[in-house]
Formats: sequence, C-alpha cells, structure tokens
Amino acid sequence: MQRFEDDIDAVVAETCDMAKLATDMLERAIQAITDGDVELADTIIADQARIEKMDDDIEDAALRIMSIYQPTAVDSRTVATVLKSITHLERIAKYSTNIATATKYLHDKPTYEVVELIAPMGDLALSLVRQVTSGFENKSVDGFKMIRETDDRLDRAMEENLRKIVDFINTHENSADVCIYYISVLKFLERVGDHCCKMAEKVCYMVCGKRVTIQ
Repeated sequence: MQRFEDDIDAVVAETCDMAKLATDMLERAIQAITDGDVELADTIIADQARIEKMDDDIEDAALRIMSIYQPTAVDSRTVATVLKSITHLERIAKYSTNIATATKYLHDKPTYEVVELIAPMGDLALSLVRQVTSGFENKSVDGFKMIRETDDRLDRAMEENLRKIVDFINTHENSADVCIYYISVLKFLERVGDHCCKMAEKVCYMVCGKRVTIQ
C-alpha cells in the first residue's frame, strides 16, 4: 500500500508542477503581448515542449496506477481528475504559446491603443488559472463560487472588447491586420477561462465526490 500511496502522491505532485508551468507561461504571454517583448515570447514557445512531455509522462503514470492498483473511492477520483486536468493545462499552455506567436508576428507592425484591452482580460484569465490550480494542489474548493462569476466577467469583456475593436477597425482601416491578431489573443484568453471552469468541475468531483456544472 505504501508504494500505491507514493505513486498517487507522485502523479499529483507532477500535475502541480505542470500547473505551475502553465500558469507561468500564461503570465509571461500576457506580459509579452502587452510589452511587445519578443525575447520573452520565445521563452514561452520553448516551454511548450516541456508541457507536452509532462502531459505524456503524467498520463502514462496515471494509467499505470489505474491498471495496476485499480483504485477506488477518492483515489480513483484523484487519478481521473489528474487525467482530465492535464488536458486542460496543456490547452492553457497552448493558448499561451499562440499568444507568444502573435507577439512575434506583431513585433514589426504598428501598435494601436486597443492593445490595452488585452491586459485586463489577461488578469481575469490568470486569476482563474491560479484559483483552480491552487484548488487542485490544496484539495480544496474554497472560493470556487467566484470562478463562475470571474468567467462571466471574462465572457462579457470578450463581447465588449470585440465590439470596440471592430468599431476601431471601421474608423482605422489600416489597422485591420493587427487588430485581427488582437481579437485572436482575446479569444485565446476567453478559452483559457472555459478550460479553468471545466478543470474546476473535476476538482470539485475529486474533493467532494459530487459532479457540478460551473460554466
């Protein structure tokens, strides 16, 4: 049984490490796009390979636990949550990489004031990632009621900012190419919120044994 507990603890710890890297990648991506920092963007793109390896290694370890030990009750919920969570974390990291790629494309392009719409949405997305990954690490759903509210704010910001950027393009026709990338970045951040909500649902199931809908 000690080997089983050690293996469970190890796969949870590895998932926490993956969560920390995904969070850090998103934080750097937001800074890179708002500052136009290409060198910072390159560090995010380089980290995508690390995330993908973590995803594969953790999945292999979790499936090994399921096949060898056939865990029950809270242990089975923990392994199932790990398997779902790494998928959401990989997607969050991928969106961060996409934002970094956009940063590199926009490096030699004109900058328009609507870029300032990105940072506030980034802060909302980052707060969601931090809250859900903290809940997983601490096996706690305290404060999870705020996740739905924060995601709603992120969705509303997406709608409002999309209208603002479209209006800006209509009065600044030469901005269309750049602003389309801004819109893509906002969509990536909105999708980060969706993945946080889905991961939060799994953490609730792991901790409480109940299935909930957060989105």
